[in-house]
Amino acid sequence: MEYDMEFLKYLISLLVIVDPIFAAIVVGGLIKDQKLLEKVAFRSSLTVLIAFLVTIFAGERLLKTMGVNIFSVKIFGGLILLQMAFQMLQANPPKAKHTAEEEEAAMEKDDISIIPIGIPILFGPGTFTTVLIFKEEALGVWNEIMLILAGILTAFIIYLVLKNTGFFAKKLGTTGINVVVRILGLLVGALGSQFVVDGVKHLWIQG
Repeated sequence: MEYDMEFLKYLISLLVIVDPIFAAIVVGGLIKDQKLLEKVAFRSSLTVLIAFLVTIFAGERLLKTMGVNIFSVKIFGGLILLQMAFQMLQANPPKAKHTAEEEEAAMEKDDISIIPIGIPILFGPGTFTTVLIFKEEALGVWNEIMLILAGILTAFIIYLVLKNTGFFAKKLGTTGINVVVRILGLLVGALGSQFVVDGVKHLWIQG
């Protein structure tokens, strides 16, 4: 039961932060051919999975090499998530994920699946810091396995959402998409606030 709850926490948090609905909106605006859409969906989800696994297995070493405390990462990562949340509550695309300049550049690229869809729209700074924090918080092998399984399932869900971009756009419409984005913004904000509070509390105790 405990591991089930950990798995759900990881899965929901990752899905909320990567926000495949927003990525689907961007992809749908650039690609109309279904076969090309499926190709982009596969390559983008694979990019997210690879970036996720690299962060899981190399992130801790990177922090140690740089001499960075995980609680400092929590504070900064939490602030990134809070910035994203405020923009999402206004139904605006988070600037930490995507900028207008990047969207213009994407329109000129032949393959958008890896950059900018995979990175940074899906796996951006918010996702990176969240995965780092979850990995550092994992208490034992089983928690790490739950985190890895959540990452794999997240990548699969991303693939399904991007592949069926037209379906989601038709069923949800502009109003429905904005409602979903605002709800996700609340959850992102709550997660970001928790990261900041935990980081400040532990640094205060250490100081």
